Amino acid sequence: MKKRLFCCYCGNTITQSEIEGKPRDYCRHCHTVFYENPLPVASCIVVNEAREVLLVKRKNDPYSGMWCLPIGFAETGEEVRNAALRELEEEAGIEGKIIRLIDVDTIENYFYGSMAIVTYEAEAAGGTLRAGDDASDAGYFPIMKLPKLAWSSNRKAIDIYIDQNKDSWAMVDSFKRLFPDMNPKEKFSPKTEEQKRLLSNILMKIIERDTEEISLNWAEDIKSMAPNLTLHLEALVKMNKDVLRAIRHWLQGKSRAIDFEKFTKMGENLSRLDIPLPDALNAMALSRKSIWVHVVRKKILFSPLEIYTTLEFNNRIIFIYDRINYYITTGYCGSPNA
Repeated sequence: MKKRLFCCYCGNTITQSEIEGKPRDYCRHCHTVFYENPLPVASCIVVNEAREVLLVKRKNDPYSGMWCLPIGFAETGEEVRNAALRELEEEAGIEGKIIRLIDVDTIENYFYGSMAIVTYEAEAAGGTLRAGDDASDAGYFPIMKLPKLAWSSNRKAIDIYIDQNKDSWAMVDSFKRLFPDMNPKEKFSPKTEEQKRLLSNILMKIIERDTEEISLNWAEDIKSMAPNLTLHLEALVKMNKDVLRAIRHWLQGKSRAIDFEKFTKMGENLSRLDIPLPDALNAMALSRKSIWVHVVRKKILFSPLEIYTTLEFNNRIIFIYDRINYYITTGYCGSPNA
């Protein structure tokens, strides 16, 4: 990166000074401190029905000739999610619709410097696949057999996406093996309203009754899969119980009773504890998984119909977790430690 030499406000020479515990560019003449904020970058994971991921081949440096997710910088005044959809269309010719947030990662890049890469899941809603803008090629690749990707954050986000969906995929694959000639959406969706209400009540009661057990099992997952968070387990377990309470309200049809702003304050608290935002979001992914692991252990699902119906609930619960993640992230952004 080019070094800052002169103050953009008064034209005097920039020096380095220790400010707030870090060396920062500083103008001694007009007392301006220049903070280095990460550049906001947006990317999209688009997966088709064959579980293939849309990738584009980079035309320019850095990493010319390598494959990556459609990715690019958000412009001034542009929402990051809109930037992700714009890059998707400009680089791959695909019009998209945002499904949910997958990951937020910060990296130091030799070419661009500090970057905050935000990755969403999106679905293709139109357009024609083509390489455009900064891409020399575009295409779909099997999600389990991807080429080496240009950005480590792309690989990390795809791994998170796989982990979030592998249980659902396993259920769908089991269903297809049991009924190879049957389309589950056509056969079951119109006929399962009573079944949905029954399973909704069962899930609600299990979460209400077993909140402590679910949270303790989740804490064990944190210890083994994210040991750096063990020091803050008490605060995280309290947050997870609030998350489970929000899920119960939703299952009861009381979405207005969910205090999402509470999760903004939780985000502020996690930031003050110096818990990195990507770690907090990964903990939430483990939280969602812990619900279904607990349900499977309780053996409440017996028929393919119940499995498929519960899969629909899983997709809706993902929406609640996405909203919670949004408010947690907002808390981080508003924290003095951000």
